[in-house]
Amino acid sequence: MDAYEAVIIGGGPAGLTAGIYLMRAGISTLLLEKQLLGGAPMNTEHIENYPGFPDGISGAELMGKMAEQARKLGLPIAEFSEVGEARNEEGTFVIRTEKDVYRSLGLILAMGTEPAKLNIPGEDMFVGKGISYCATCDGMFFRGMEVAVVGGGDSALSEALTLANITSRVYVVHRREQFRAQRILQDRAERNSKIEFLLNKVPVSVNGKDLVESLTLRDALTREESVLPLSGVFFYVGSHPGTAWVGPLADIDPVGFVVTDEGLETKTKGMFAAGDVRKKSLRQITTAVGDGALAAVNLEKYVLEKR
Repeated sequence: MDAYEAVIIGGGPAGLTAGIYLMRAGISTLLLEKQLLGGAPMNTEHIENYPGFPDGISGAELMGKMAEQARKLGLPIAEFSEVGEARNEEGTFVIRTEKDVYRSLGLILAMGTEPAKLNIPGEDMFVGKGISYCATCDGMFFRGMEVAVVGGGDSALSEALTLANITSRVYVVHRREQFRAQRILQDRAERNSKIEFLLNKVPVSVNGKDLVESLTLRDALTREESVLPLSGVFFYVGSHPGTAWVGPLADIDPVGFVVTDEGLETKTKGMFAAGDVRKKSLRQITTAVGDGALAAVNLEKYVLEKR
């Protein structure tokens, strides 16, 4: 059983920032990531609001730079290591993955969030066969085809703009009359001749044989149903944190986000939460980076007291 002074669970901007700070502080640290390093920003084609990049930067490039910095500092990183259990034994954390068990004095939860599902007929059946939750990842498979983007937030409109460069037509399906996305994204989408808005429409089912062939929609006002022929559907209807395994170590709000104090510590001494997994009002890369730094500094203080 390997032992560390700190273990970080999650390799997005919050987790990588925490790792950078802890390694610079001389804290023995391990970072566990259940998928590929980089987190949710890896799915974003173009990021315009991260300070220091006036022309914008792709999510993959930004996260690649963060990962490179962490690795140069010697941060051990275990990708494809999904945590299934964590418990506290007399002040020491025991973290269990499918293959390994680790012990640490402190712990930072930085798992981020996962795409939410509508749970409509056909959604599970056609994942990878016309349904996707990442336009940046899968848009190339729909070159020259007609697709739909379901959602009304920043992610939905940003990815609709990305898909408009690849596909022949993008239908933006939103259950309300108004979007939640930033005005600048709405303006760009409205000016794009390849994007068509279908407002007050609720997806009812995804249809097809081997691949997606159409999307059934219900009008939110008239309740009338219609069928939209297309080849792909991209869902951006929110996200939820993967905190089921956290158990009694932290207070969790009704949605599943981790509750912390102003120092980002949970109710368990020595365990902190940073980034999108934490209950807060704004989830952006900038706020995740700030969370990672603050959690790391406070965890450093905790570790030094325990040494």
